[in-house]
Amino acid sequence: MRRDATPWVTVVIPNWNGEKHLVECLDSLRAQTFHDFEVVMVDNGSSDGSVGLTRAAYPEVRVMETGSNLGFAGAVNLGIGGSAADLVVLLNNDTRVDVAWLAELVAAADRHPEASSFASLMVLYGDSSTVNAAGDSFSMGLGTAVNRGLYEPVERYLEPAWVFGACAGASMYRSSFFEAVGGFDERYFLMHEDTDLNMRALLLGLKCLYVPTAVVAHKLGASIGTLPSRSSLSMSVRNQTLAAAKTLPLPLLAAVLPVFVWRDFRATFPLRPSQLGKLPGLLALAPLRCRARWTGLVRGLHGRSSMQRRVVSIRELVRRFGARPLV
Repeated sequence: MRRDATPWVTVVIPNWNGEKHLVECLDSLRAQTFHDFEVVMVDNGSSDGSVGLTRAAYPEVRVMETGSNLGFAGAVNLGIGGSAADLVVLLNNDTRVDVAWLAELVAAADRHPEASSFASLMVLYGDSSTVNAAGDSFSMGLGTAVNRGLYEPVERYLEPAWVFGACAGASMYRSSFFEAVGGFDERYFLMHEDTDLNMRALLLGLKCLYVPTAVVAHKLGASIGTLPSRSSLSMSVRNQTLAAAKTLPLPLLAAVLPVFVWRDFRATFPLRPSQLGKLPGLLALAPLRCRARWTGLVRGLHGRSSMQRRVVSIRELVRRFGARPLV
């Protein structure tokens, strides 16, 4: 890695007690065919050996220690703020990247100056034929963003496309992207912070390119799986509501709110007789869901005043929620 000048790319890896994942992730970065990049690991107050391992075995990695757990959003904001590179890449620690991953992303940025952000092809770790995310799309039927192509065969997603946004677990952005959009909203802590960021970019007319040749294997759920199930559920429900209430134009928000009510009803009262045995446990979770929805709604509505001016029509916005071919 070049040390006599600012690198072209900064790779930011947020980490919290990820020692068991780091060796494979960092080794795969060492093997990249593209070399003009630096790696910054932002450690969220880990209590395992993450920092010691990285400093001893990977001296080329710049370690930033937060001293406490700032969540995904807080950690990557620090890494982004500490970069002087033209391109900033975010990468989960529970990943293994293909040797040409960075080369493909940088080449896509060179070919498409009209794109501001770039989404990798994320495949399931141990099953490279199955998609984890081929970029993200936004579903009005769910009221939130989803990983495009999740659990579908990779061969269906081998063409580049314009997408709603990138899954932040393996994404690249021009530095100008953050100058225009701002950083991640740290109120999310974890989950759906990229939905918020992608929607803010879309409202400004910025474009995200899906790059199918930039391949990343991801241990889906390995990081979130460390959270207690109730905490994970509460955070997911709160944050998807927060993102919708904060970023959607009011006509779309009005359409999404009944979707949330229906989803919570279905999650609490299963319609299949075979699932009726789960009813007591689901009913016990209903107050948690309601509190999370309300908290997300209130926080999102309070955050609307900080939103940037929308420059695209609602019709065009909805059109960009899905994938569109390159033209």
